Order: sequence, then C-alpha cells, then structure tokens
Amino acid sequence: MDKGFALVCALLLFGCNSPVETADSHLQKGKDFIEKGELDKAFLELKSANQSDDKRGETYYYMALLDEKSNNYKAMKQNLTRALELDNGLLDAKIKLGKLNVLSGDLDKALELAKAALASDPGNLEAQIIEASVYAKQEKSDQASQIVQQILKDNQDNVDVLSLAAALAYKANRPADALDLIGKGLDKDGKNIALRLFRVKINASNNQVDKVIEDYKSLVDLYPENNNFKLSLASIYSMTNKLDLAESLLRVVIEKEGYKPDSEITLLEFLNARAKDRVPVEYEVMVNRHQRQGAPILELSKWMMANGFIDAAKNGLQKVVELEGDGDLGLTAKVLIADTSMLAKQYDVAKNIVDQVLVSNPEFVPAKLLRARLFLAESNPDEALVLLNKLVWDKANLDEVYALLGQVHQVKKDRKAADKYFKQALEVNPVNLVAFNNTFSSYIQAGQRDTARQVLDKALKLKPNQINFLISQAELDILEKRWDQAQDVVHKIALFSKEKAVPVYLQANVLQGKGKYSDAIALYDKILQEFPGHLNSMVNLARSFDVSGQKEKAVSYLEIHHDKHPDDSAIVGVLTDAYLASKDYSKAKKLLSGHVDKFPKSVSSYLALAKVQALSGENVESVKQIYLKGLQVNPDDVQLALALAGLYEQVNEKQNAKKIYEELLERHPDVDVVVNNLSALLVESDDQDNLVKGMALAERFKNSDNPYFQDTYAWALVRSGRVTDGLKLLEELIIKEPKLPEFRYHLGVAHYQSGNKATALSELKQAIALSDRQKKGFAGQDVAKKMLFEIEHSTIK
Repeated sequence: MDKGFALVCALLLFGCNSPVETADSHLQKGKDFIEKGELDKAFLELKSANQSDDKRGETYYYMALLDEKSNNYKAMKQNLTRALELDNGLLDAKIKLGKLNVLSGDLDKALELAKAALASDPGNLEAQIIEASVYAKQEKSDQASQIVQQILKDNQDNVDVLSLAAALAYKANRPADALDLIGKGLDKDGKNIALRLFRVKINASNNQVDKVIEDYKSLVDLYPENNNFKLSLASIYSMTNKLDLAESLLRVVIEKEGYKPDSEITLLEFLNARAKDRVPVEYEVMVNRHQRQGAPILELSKWMMANGFIDAAKNGLQKVVELEGDGDLGLTAKVLIADTSMLAKQYDVAKNIVDQVLVSNPEFVPAKLLRARLFLAESNPDEALVLLNKLVWDKANLDEVYALLGQVHQVKKDRKAADKYFKQALEVNPVNLVAFNNTFSSYIQAGQRDTARQVLDKALKLKPNQINFLISQAELDILEKRWDQAQDVVHKIALFSKEKAVPVYLQANVLQGKGKYSDAIALYDKILQEFPGHLNSMVNLARSFDVSGQKEKAVSYLEIHHDKHPDDSAIVGVLTDAYLASKDYSKAKKLLSGHVDKFPKSVSSYLALAKVQALSGENVESVKQIYLKGLQVNPDDVQLALALAGLYEQVNEKQNAKKIYEELLERHPDVDVVVNNLSALLVESDDQDNLVKGMALAERFKNSDNPYFQDTYAWALVRSGRVTDGLKLLEELIIKEPKLPEFRYHLGVAHYQSGNKATALSELKQAIALSDRQKKGFAGQDVAKKMLFEIEHSTIK
C-alpha cells in the first residue's frame, strides 16, 4: 500500500469530524456564546449547526432564544415550531411557543401546548400559567382562578403568578386585591414594567392621580432612556396643571433625542395647547439652534404654518430660501411661502411665486401641486384634474397628488373615486392628514372598525403624538368600549390638545362608559359652564342622569341651563327631546313656540315643533301650517320644503308634493335628496311622461353608494319595464339592507313581474311583517297587501 495514500486515509479517519459531531460542536459553541452574551457569534455558530446535515430541534430552539433577545417574535415563532416538528419532546420549546401564542391571540394552540407540557410534566408552573392565562382571555374566569389559587399556595414569590392573580382580581371588580397582589409582585421585581403600568391603569381608573404620578416617576427613574414614560408623566402633569414640571420633562426628551424636529415639535404642541403666546419665541430659539441647517428649519416652519403662526413661519421659510437657494429645500420653502399667500386668498401673489419656482425647475412637483390647489380654490376642478393626472406619472410626492385628486373628486361629487385616491395616498404615506381624515371617517361610518383601526395604527406608529390621530384613537376606543385603552390615550391628548375641553369631554365619555355617572355628569357640567351649547355634552349628561335612574334631574338641569341661556337653540333642542321622552308635549310646544316667536329664522325649531304636533295627535293641517309659516320666513330652505313635500305625499296630495320638488330642483339641481324624492314620486305615476322623467332623474344614482338612492334607481328600472336589471340590483341591495320594508316590497313586485310568484309572495309577506314590527308604514303598502291577496287567492284556485 502506498504510504502517502495511507496517511490521507488516517487523516480522514482521525482528523475530520462527522456531520453529527460538527453540528454538536457548533451547537455547543452557540450555547456558550449565548451565556456570554455574544449574540452575533452565537448566531453564526447556530446557523452553521443548522446548515450541517444533522438536523435537530435543539438547534432551532436556541435560534429562537436569539430571536427573542432581538425582539424578532415572528422568526422566534417559526424556529420554535420547527424545533417541535423535529423533536416534540422539547418541553422548553412548548412553553416558549405557548407564551407566544397567548400574546398573539392563538389561544387554542396555546392551550394545546400547555396541556401537552403538563402531560409530560404535571407540575410545570409555566405550563399552568399559560393554561390559566388562556382561560382568563377566554372569559373562563372560574377555571382560571381555580388554577391560579392552587399554584399561588406554593408560589407566592412568583411574579408571573402574582401578575395573573392581580389581573383576575381586577377583572372580578376587586381593585384593592389587585393592587395588593401587584405590590407583592413589585416587592420581588421592582423593575417590572408591566406590573407598574397595571398599577397605573388601576389608579387612573380610580382617579388616584398622585399615585399615578408616583409610578410614572419611578418608571422614569428606572428607565431613563425610555422617553415614552417621560411623555406619559408630562401628560399627567399637564392634566393636573403642573405645567412647569411637564415642560421640564419635554425639554429633557428634546435634549436626549439630540434636538430633532419631531421632539421639538412635541414641545411646540404642548406650548400651543398651554401657553400659545410663547410658541413664536420658542420657535425662534429652535431656528437659531439649527443655524445653517435648512431641513430642520423647514420641518419646524411647516408645523408653524399648519398651526396658524403664519408670520413666524414665513420668516423661517425665508431663512431656508437664503440657505438653500434654488435647491429642492429652497424651492420647497418658496412654495410654502406661496401657500401662505393662498391661505390669505392672495391668489395672484401665490401664482407669481409658483411661476418663478417653475422657471427655476419646470418639473418641481410641489409647485405643480400648489397650482392644482389654486385651480381648486378658484372653482376649476377640471383644470386641477388634468394637471394632477399628469403628475401621477411623475411618481413624485404621490401621497399629496393622490390626496388632492381625492379632494377634486369630492368637489365633483364622485365619492367612489375620491375614496379610491385617499386610500392610495395612505398606502404611500400613512400620515397624510387629509387622506387619513377622509378614509378613517368613511370606514367608521361604514361600520368597518377593524379596517379603521389598521389605518390608525399605521399612522400612530409613524406619528404617535399627532393630536388628530390621538383623538381618533380615543374616539374609536370609546366606540368599541375599550375603556382602559381610551383612558391612556386621553392622558396623552391632555398634553397636546389646544382645546382644553377635548380631553375633559373624552374623559367624561370614559367615565360614562365605565358606569361612573356622577363623575361623568360633573365633567359634562364643567364643559357646559364654558361652552353652554355643546350638544354632545348635554345629550350625554341627560343620558347619564337617565341611566342612573334620575330622569327628572336631567329635565331639571336642562331647564335651569335654558333659563341661563334662553337664546341657545342647541339647549332648546335637547330640552325638547327630554320633554318628548317624558311625553310632556305641552311643555315641548310652549318651549318651541316661544323660541320660534323670538327667532323666526330658526329652521330646526319649526321642524321640531311640527314633530311635536304630529306626536301629540294634532291634525295634519296644523302640522302643515307650521311648515308654511317657517317657509314664509325662510322661503329658500330645503329642509322645510322637503318636510312639507313629504307631508303632502303622506296625505296623497301628490301634485302639491311634485310642485315643491320641481321648484327645489330648479333652485338646487345638485342636491341629491331632492332629485331622489322627485324621481321616486314620478316613477310611481301611471303617466308615461312622468315615468320617463323619473327614470332620467334616477340615472344619477346608477353608481351611488347610498342604498335609498340605489333603491330609487332599481325601482325606476322595474317601473320602466327593465325588470331583469332592476331585479338584479334589488337582490344585491337586500343583502346590504335586509330590514327595510319598502326595499322588500319593490323586490316582491320585481319577482312577480318576472313570473316568480312564490318568491314574490315571500318578499311581500316580509315587507308587511317588517312594517308591522317596526310600526312604520311604507310607500306602496296598500298595493303590497292587495298584490299579496291576489297571489294567495290565485294559488288557492
């Protein structure tokens, strides 16, 4: 045998490791590096082990530990899942993955993992905690409490057990017990953020402001690098009028963050809310601090413009122009100066500046955007549209282009197109305020709260202190009855809101939602002392009295409030509703008649008085006279005219109704409800000319989002002989609005005319049943009953 060959064989046999040994070596080295805190080296070793031929679950488990340390929970979950696929006996991996699933809301999977862990280790404390946590989140409080009480006996020093016990006590409305358990937990782990914030939450809900302040002060001391705790403490100081302390904390944040525009703007927002006269001086200090840095001065100047400090903003923008010349920042500053002229309606000045900018840079998008806004301001949306459609292809400043396109289509009354462009703007820039306000409100109105929250969360991630986003967050939390979350947001709003009444009102909403009616009433009263006609505060105050069994106090309060402010129409309206709720029609009539005599142009009072007359059983003629009296003083009021026309329809005086609608249409051709009502009246006619006119008017609603307008169009199709088209639209409409009798009646007729008598019978029966249940008639009710009788009679034959 060749000696060289033998030597090679020996080296291969004794000098090289097998794949398993190589993986073991890398895995062990990875563990060692994790213990030493050398995470980058640990990652390389574990990755090497992972890439060797030998695959083992333990390697993925330790990679998951690295993911945990870097807060990469998505990768952590993937690695733990893979670890258990390779080795289902890894108990620690089951525990870690179970905890992650609890946090992510995958409760069934978490419970499955906890039970699997307990099957192999019945006394495993962490698995029991996971199991109890799942039951608590599933509102199975008895099962959760049973587990917690059992493990608490032998684990009174375990912070996780104490935390869970505290959460269950709080959920069971035992805040004192919860606080006691939190205290014990903090004795063991004084730096536990979750426990301290939990105590803040409980003390805040009990209005223990001093205790809330103490906890936040502790958090600031324990975690000096966490500026969010400073901002939270500053907001509490602000709410309790400890403004110097709040300002001091904000200045610490600015210094720690290195005098960045975002943190400086936070201070400006605080001063704007609490000491507005100091804002220009502070802004000047900031501008001087940045000296020859155009970018931060530009950002600060934008904020000043947006908040009405136009003269100061122009000075800062001029400084940017001097520093940056005809560079992008300088030209942007010039466009913003033009924008200030536009805000002052000095359109010629703005146009001249825009023209100068475009001479310097013919493709400068911000200048073209302002030109489009000028077109819009001068009621020339078509010119704006042409320009903006060209800008879309430039792919620059797209969020502003899309947002402005949305506004143009709003002016052109094309809601679908407007919504589409606002959503596109948010995809590019989630904090575009124009697009956010329109999109968020449209989702809320459509009942799409989850989608609204997604839009909101993206905005808050980028601008967590923006007051519009914070108010939207509080309102959505209140709408969804997330009282504790709303409470936290209200504290933050108190720091930045220019209107002091805003956080007070939202705080009252939270207290009302939590059933603390006397506290809520006190805050609503506080608002009404300063803003007597604040409608929502009056309505909520009355509801709080009502729900707490003090309806008579609501009426008494509103009567006294009206005596103090007799000329306020909002108070009259709310007091009228209170009288109607008590069926005290005589007081309601007296109140409204007096207000109408004193303020003959008060349209809302005529409408309310007519309603009272009708509810109290007065004849139709007396109601008609109220509308006519109102129209004598307010001859061009659409609401009063529509109400009178509706009354004429109700008493079958169709010609009088038609005359009013036609006169309204001539004066207000763009008011959709006028078009709709006239169209609906005309298509009911047997006269062919009227039917043709009604169909022509209904065409406007072919692509409408309004279900009532859609129904008018569909019914016009049916009445015009296009039954198949009308039927298809009505079937789609019923899916969205299944409980409107008139829609069911129209669908029944369409089926009948299509020869589907069985389906027609079902729809007509539903229409009449819904009408009876709702105690409300509908147009065509008599025809529906007659048709129903005929179908049933012919079926019997």
